[in-house]
Amino acid sequence: MKSGLLKSLLAKLAISTVVAVRIGVAPAMAAEPVKVAVTNWADVLAVANVAKYVLENNLNQPVQFVQADIGIQYQGVARGDLDIMVGGWLPVTHATYYARYKNDMDDVGVIYTGGKNGWAVPAYVPESELSSITDLNKPEVKSKLNATIQGIEPGGGLMQASEKTVKAYNLAGYNLQASSEAGMLAAVSRAYQSNQWVVATVWSPHWLFQKWKMRYLKDPKGTLGGEEHIHAFASKQFATKFPRVNVFFKHFKLTLADVEAIEFDGNTSNDYAAAAKKFVNAHPEKLKAWLQQ
Repeated sequence: MKSGLLKSLLAKLAISTVVAVRIGVAPAMAAEPVKVAVTNWADVLAVANVAKYVLENNLNQPVQFVQADIGIQYQGVARGDLDIMVGGWLPVTHATYYARYKNDMDDVGVIYTGGKNGWAVPAYVPESELSSITDLNKPEVKSKLNATIQGIEPGGGLMQASEKTVKAYNLAGYNLQASSEAGMLAAVSRAYQSNQWVVATVWSPHWLFQKWKMRYLKDPKGTLGGEEHIHAFASKQFATKFPRVNVFFKHFKLTLADVEAIEFDGNTSNDYAAAAKKFVNAHPEKLKAWLQQ
C-alpha cells in the first residue's frame, strides 16, 4: 500500500516538474546562479574559487563560472549578460576598458592591492648585463633573447602596456610574442631547464615567483604601470538581483600573499577549488569578516 502511494506521489512530482519547466517556472530548489566571469589566469582563478566556495557553502548561492577574455568580461558585465567579474585591474592595466564601460557598471570594491605588471627574467641572468628594459637594446642582450619578449593573450591589459613599452623604449627588431599564460610559463620553464635567457610578461600575484627565482626589469619610463588595485565590477542590476551576494563582495578582501598562496596550492594540486576550500577553512577570521551583514 505504501509502495503504491509512494509511486503515485513520485509520478505527480515528476509531472509538476515537467509542467514547471514547460511554462518557464524553475523548481523551488533551483536558485538562479550568479554568473562570475573568469579567465584561466592564476590570480583570477584563486579569487573566483574562494568566492564561489563561500557563496555556495555559506550563503547557499549557486555560482556559474563563465570563461571569457578580459575585454568580453567588461562588455558582458556592462550589458548585464554577466553578473560580476573579480579581476579588474586599475588604474593602468584595464584603463581603456574601464573608461569605455565604467558608466554601465558598479564598482563593488577593491578585493586586494599590490598588483604589479612587468617584464621579468630568471635570476641567473646577470644584473650587470640586464637589469632594466633599456638594456634590451644592447646587441649581445638582444642576441641572447633571440629578439623575443614572451607575452600572454593578445588584448589583455598587460599586452597592451607591453606594446606601448616596445615603442617607448624603441625596441626595434623585437618580437612581442603573443601566446597565453600557459605558453609564457612553458617558455620560462624551458629556459630554466637549459639556463637560457628569457624575458616574459608577468604579474604579481603569481605562483611562478614561488616556483622559479625571477626578477622584474626596471621600468624607468613607467610604461608598465605601478601598483595596481584589483576590483570587483558588477552589472547595474547586480545589487538588486543578488543583494546578499552584493554585500558579501563589498566585504570580500584578500592580501597579495593570500592570493599567491592559493595560486601556488592550486597550481601544485591542479585543483583551484580544493585550494580555495583549504584556504577558507584555515582562515575562519576572514570568513567571519566576509559574511558580516
